[in-house]
This record gives sequence, structure tokens and C-alpha cells, in this order.
Amino acid sequence: MPRSRSAVLIMAYGSVPSPTQEDVERYLTHILQYYRSASPKEEDVRHLQARYKAVGGSPLYDITARMVTATQRALDLAFPRQFRVTMAMKHSPPYIEDKVQHLAEDGFTHGVGVPLAPFRSRMSSGGYVRLVEEVNQTLSRPLTWRFATDWHLHPLFLDMWQRRILDAHRRLPEHTPVIFTNHSLPASILDGSDPYHAQFEATAKALAKRCGLKVWRAAYQSAGGGKMPWLGPALGHVLAQLIGTGHRSVLLAPIGFVMDHLEVLYDLDVEARRMGKELGAEVVRTRMPNDDPLMVAVLTDVIRRAWVGAD
Repeated sequence: MPRSRSAVLIMAYGSVPSPTQEDVERYLTHILQYYRSASPKEEDVRHLQARYKAVGGSPLYDITARMVTATQRALDLAFPRQFRVTMAMKHSPPYIEDKVQHLAEDGFTHGVGVPLAPFRSRMSSGGYVRLVEEVNQTLSRPLTWRFATDWHLHPLFLDMWQRRILDAHRRLPEHTPVIFTNHSLPASILDGSDPYHAQFEATAKALAKRCGLKVWRAAYQSAGGGKMPWLGPALGHVLAQLIGTGHRSVLLAPIGFVMDHLEVLYDLDVEARRMGKELGAEVVRTRMPNDDPLMVAVLTDVIRRAWVGAD
């Protein structure tokens, strides 16, 4: 167990600071350059800008900052003066690369990295881990890093989602089906031992059992473009199936996400709700974890476990 003060780096995907064309173009450019692709097309910039404007901008920064503050407070109570919690983004400031370097300059020797993604994949949370490790290797005084991952079946995480699902479900007709959603990734991850799909399925099954759901499905949302196949079934397809069998209300539980941001506020609250209305059904969703005390308790515990090297 490290004796010196340890850094905790809470990492999110990132977002545009504002829905201006300049900020959106800079954000898209960083994403595409990360994948060694071309600069964003003008129509792609306009499309993403319109989505951000439609929801009044993303609250990702504010929510992540509140999570950092609440996690710092919780860790201070359990481990006084042991941790300093900060945040970093993969594709927008403050960048992960810069934060890792600053932590080393500030004299930290140990760090715990926390990707805000409940399901592990080499293409999601694995990308955060690789980025931290790559930057760390370039430092004259690298930190010793541990990473908090695989908390998809943490009892408090399940408790938190169970409460949200039951709270929303009791307001709807008795046999309303629930669709658990997760961000789609290229289907190529299924070719190896990537745990992303299996972890999502395991969490959905655990929550369906806890909530006593009669009808439920698991679906993927927010797939990218291109010609490559993406993980499915797609949310739109599952929605159409359920509504086609006579259901007039559907509850969405986006368990692959931990906060309100564009994929929730637009892809679900705007697009999925619009699709449901066109098909003659009401589509609603659960509240997101954000900085709920149970979410903070999950983060605090997985940070502790990573810190002491627990399984």
C-alpha cells in the first residue's frame, strides 16, 4: 500500500465545451486523428453541432466535476489526506496526456485510473488505460498506476440501477418491457476474448432478475458509421419489434453509461422517443447515475480495491 499521497484520475470520453462550429470541429478532429483518419467533413461537423444544440449542450463536464468533488469528499472521510482526485478527458481538454504529465510534475508517485465505463473493452476502457500507460512511459519519473475496472456487477452498482428501473417502471403499465442499452462497438471485438459483450449481458440479466422483469431485451445504441459491422441488435430494431407485438410503452435503461450526455440526451430522449411516437408507443428512460451517492460509493470502493491491489 503506497504511503505517499496518491493521485486518482477519473476519465471520461470528452465533449465539446460549447456547440460552436469551432469547438465541434476541434473535437471531431481530435477523435479522427486518434484513429489516424482524415479531417472531419463539413457535413459531419454541422450534424454533430445540430445534435448538441438540440439538447442545449452536453452536461458531461459539470457532472464529471461533481463526481470528482463527491469522490474526493468520500475518500477524505475514509482515508484522510491519502488521495487527490482529478478528472481528464480522452478527446477534449483537460486531456489525459496532459494530466498524467502534470501529476508526475506535482510529485505523485502512485496513481489510480478510473475509466467511467462499466463494461471493459480494448476499444473503450482499454483505450484509456493504454493512453495513461503510453504517456507514463515517456516520463522521467513515471507513476506506478493501477486501474479500477470490471465493476459491472458491483453490488452497489446493481442496487443503484435497480432503484432507477423500479422507480420508473412503477409509473408505467404493469407489463411494460425494459430495454437495457449499451454503446455499440465494432463487431470485430467478438473475434477475440474481449469481455465487453459478455459483461453487458451479465449485468442486464442480473438487473432483470433483481427487478423481476417479465419482458426485457438488451440492445446497442449510437453505432458509428462506415462499412464495418457493429454490435447488435440495434435499439431501433428492438423497439420496433416490441411495439410491433402490441406494447404501447417501453422503458429504456442505459446501463452502459453513467451520466447524462449526448448519447443519452439526444440518441434516447430525442431519436428513440421520436421513433416510439411514430410507431404509436411511449418511450421513456430511467434517470442516470450522475453524481448519485451510490455511484460515488461505487467509485470510492473500486478505487480502494485498485489502490490496495485487491481482485
